[in-house]
Amino acid sequence: MNNVSWAAGNAALNTHGGYGFAAEYDVERKFRETRLYKVAPVSNNLVLAFLGEKVLGMPKSY
Repeated sequence: MNNVSWAAGNAALNTHGGYGFAAEYDVERKFRETRLYKVAPVSNNLVLAFLGEKVLGMPKSY
């Protein structure tokens, strides 16, 4: 899913050129939303670090 949405976002930006970043066309917003899925899912290591710190009282590891 990520690769398809990323490719579609790139194609839309390439097609619209400089207007792809104009607020009126919402292309940039859609591209930003596809980028979100590459960074938004939190890794298991961050979840474990959070649980270790908040639940187990361990020192911060990041």
